[in-house]
Amino acid sequence: MPKVSVVIPTYNRKEKLRRLLNSLKKSTYRDFEIIVVDDASTDGTDEMIKNEFPEVIYIRHETETLVWKSRNDGIIASSGEIVFMVDDDNVVDPNAIEKIVKDFDKINDAGVIAPITCYYSKPDTIMYAGTIYTKYMRRTKYLYVNRKCEEINGKFLEVDGVANSFALRRDLALKAGLIPQKIPFNGEDGYLQYKIKKMGYKIIVDGSAKVYHDHEGSKGYNQMRYYYALRSKITFHMDLDEGLQKFTFLLSLPIYVGYYSYNAIKQRNWGGLKAVFEGTLDGLLKRYNLKYIKTK
Repeated sequence: MPKVSVVIPTYNRKEKLRRLLNSLKKSTYRDFEIIVVDDASTDGTDEMIKNEFPEVIYIRHETETLVWKSRNDGIIASSGEIVFMVDDDNVVDPNAIEKIVKDFDKINDAGVIAPITCYYSKPDTIMYAGTIYTKYMRRTKYLYVNRKCEEINGKFLEVDGVANSFALRRDLALKAGLIPQKIPFNGEDGYLQYKIKKMGYKIIVDGSAKVYHDHEGSKGYNQMRYYYALRSKITFHMDLDEGLQKFTFLLSLPIYVGYYSYNAIKQRNWGGLKAVFEGTLDGLLKRYNLKYIKTK
């Protein structure tokens, strides 16, 4: 059976990261390494890893670079044939990795295989089971939201992308060129997955494999999220869609701008409103500098 590299991007979530790492100790699949990529945390994550999990491969960024680089650095540092990417606010079901490894063995044309994401507080309820993009507007549609996990137990779903947790073939990730800086946050994982799909491989969700996301509920977008919600969405579809879908997406773009503008106004988040228009312009004009991050 192939070796798996579990890659965990993290930023200032020491307690949740500890919980995730402890859940991985219960995995029924044992041939794996763990790589934590820390995007300049200031909460003592480095000391926690050193003292409590010395077996973990720890990579630290001295300045914040956003999650695209954390994912890339983890893939580059990995030695497994399969890279299992999981965000730090999850708990992994003991059987999840083993099931996904067996899936890759059975589904030859799978490039990405993911578990379903269930709520940590409601482990029998699906948070989402992958996404698809609508045909013309290219809206991201989340599947099986708030449905019972038993509905898709034993089923395989072919999707356009997966957030939060997914496994991919390392060789395909490298062949696809990893994640470019132009899409550093909010959809960067889906960008890489969709590039692999365009290479002729499937993105599959296994309804029997689970992770549990410690979702605290929406607290509203900050300026960074408003900015990258537009810039990343535009970059994704202008880069990866074909002619007609690219055109219909552009026709639909004012709807996206209006939606996020309305939410920013509703929050009285005037900086967020500015970020909506800034992200839209930077996406359309292909201005890809990193913005809305803290540097030391």
